[in-house]
Amino acid sequence: MEHAGHRKRLIEKLGMGSLPEHEVLEALLFNAVPRINTNDLAHRLLARFGTVPAVLGAPLRQLKEVEGVGDSLASYLRCIGTFCERYYAEYRDRFPKTYEQSEFSAYVYREYAYLQDEVLDCFLVERSGKILQRRRFSANAQDFATVKPEDMTAVLGIRGVAGVVLVHNHPGARSTPSQADNELTKQIQWMCSFHNLLFCDHIVCGYDGVYSYYQDGKLGDISRTCSIRQLLAEGNYGKD
Repeated sequence: MEHAGHRKRLIEKLGMGSLPEHEVLEALLFNAVPRINTNDLAHRLLARFGTVPAVLGAPLRQLKEVEGVGDSLASYLRCIGTFCERYYAEYRDRFPKTYEQSEFSAYVYREYAYLQDEVLDCFLVERSGKILQRRRFSANAQDFATVKPEDMTAVLGIRGVAGVVLVHNHPGARSTPSQADNELTKQIQWMCSFHNLLFCDHIVCGYDGVYSYYQDGKLGDISRTCSIRQLLAEGNYGKD
């Protein structure tokens, strides 16, 4: 009876929108785990993945690595995640109207943390800061996100573009950039420099949050070494 009463009270609080994240997940688990207390299980899932969206976007294999999660529960969570991704996709396209670094980073975490597949998106920014559009270069990547130079060149030539923001995610992993991410950042910086455009940021999203090359100062270091202007200053442009 006490167990049933707890669930009833939690559902009532859910209806009022007053639940912290671990209790939202606890309530979500009620239907899949009808006879036991799901509070501890919710905490274990959040300890592993960080947020509810990240739990719902986690691969089946990783879900089943959490104590208390079997085939049935993992499938239940993945089904809900797939439903959210597929039928609420239109909300993901409602990106901020203007680019402001801190607010945009928060948007990235909300929209990318739960994705199961690795994607690479480029947001095109006007000189005023208005975001023109989003272009997706790769999805369902097995190892790391990539972009073909010719595809990026076509995007950088769009009328009105003054800068770009690169976004990609690490499904089920931390946001710490890999060596491949660093090389990609250098590649995009070279291309932006060639087109005289600003490379605003490269943001990597993981279950633990987001990593910003700009905020970390790494983008500044890359821009000083990977630019046409720097090559001209060093007298190396055009040399073998």
